[in-house]
Amino acid sequence: MQNLLFITTSSLAANPRLVKEFASLKAYYRCYVICFRHEDWSLHLSDNIKALHTDVQFIEIDRKKTLLKTILAKIKHKFSIVINPLFKTNYKVCAYASNDKAPQLVSYVNKLKRKHQFYKVIAHNLGAFYPAFKIAKHQKIGLQLDIEDFYPGEALYFNKALEKDNRHLIMQQSFNNAIAITYASKGIEKQCNTLYSIQPGIKQLTVINAFESRDFNKPRVHKSKTIKCVWFSQHIGPNRGLEQVFEAAKKHPEFQFHLIGNQNQDYLSGKTISSNIKFHDIMPQSELHKMLSTMDIGLALERKDADLNRDICLTNKFLAYAQAGLYILATNTFGQRDFLKALNYLAGEIIMDSLSQSLAQLNTKHLSYENRLHRWQQAKSFSWQNEEIKLLKLLE
Repeated sequence: MQNLLFITTSSLAANPRLVKEFASLKAYYRCYVICFRHEDWSLHLSDNIKALHTDVQFIEIDRKKTLLKTILAKIKHKFSIVINPLFKTNYKVCAYASNDKAPQLVSYVNKLKRKHQFYKVIAHNLGAFYPAFKIAKHQKIGLQLDIEDFYPGEALYFNKALEKDNRHLIMQQSFNNAIAITYASKGIEKQCNTLYSIQPGIKQLTVINAFESRDFNKPRVHKSKTIKCVWFSQHIGPNRGLEQVFEAAKKHPEFQFHLIGNQNQDYLSGKTISSNIKFHDIMPQSELHKMLSTMDIGLALERKDADLNRDICLTNKFLAYAQAGLYILATNTFGQRDFLKALNYLAGEIIMDSLSQSLAQLNTKHLSYENRLHRWQQAKSFSWQNEEIKLLKLLE
């Protein structure tokens, strides 16, 4: 069995796409995963993932336990930012300036490459691209990139004068050295092919972030007449479109609004929370998917004005709603609009004005048991069972 290496800058629970990939591929390859251990909401969930996949080799970096290495990586990051204006086209400098985990990943990759020979390396997240390139070059193996988000289109938080250019350079240099690229949405694939030079021989595929169809219970007839709307994310906080929910809850007491995620109390303390808004702590994926099956409407409230990535991406929540059979109310982003339009059945509608108005004008026939069952059955056509076949063929 050949060795396959995955590299990410995130924790396992914060990267469900990565987890789905190695879960699918471990039957065919001996999988190694370099990731990070974060002492936050993801800690317990990440431990559960490791317990479920004991046949996968996890190299989990605990930045507190490897404090000296972490400090050294941060020093390299800061120094790279300082010299960045002089080395705007240097792949290594731009990668280190862009992410302080990149130097730390390179040190782990350098150790690992002396112990194991890999068949291919798959990089998740922009900060993992340069470390993956390093081991691919050293071992003369194929580099596969997963573009879950359009990284240059995301918000900038530091080194603002150069960080966007750094991200573009990392993307182009990584594409120059890749043999295969997967994208999480058609919008992201289109944007990358418009902006970057990608050699004709490179394999490119859109592999959407769907889940296994068996994760979602068959819809049941709801005993309660209350219409339940649901929204979930890692965090319940600003810049997520939740202001629309708070406003709609005031105007529509006949609806319930269930919000799932870690609550940002500073954010929520400044809001008027109606009694028909229910909060739920973040939960394991299996529990979340079961809970979705008890809801009626899935709220996909991405803000296209937040950044370019929000406009063209296709989120986990959107696909989970669809696979659970919920009727989706989605903001007018390219990613969500394009996906709904491509389906051969009615999975939801675009919010043209406001969530409150969409709820007021909602045709409740869309929420019937028969329609929920139909949507649940139709969504099996884009389940992970189908998407993973693409991934397997790509690695052949």
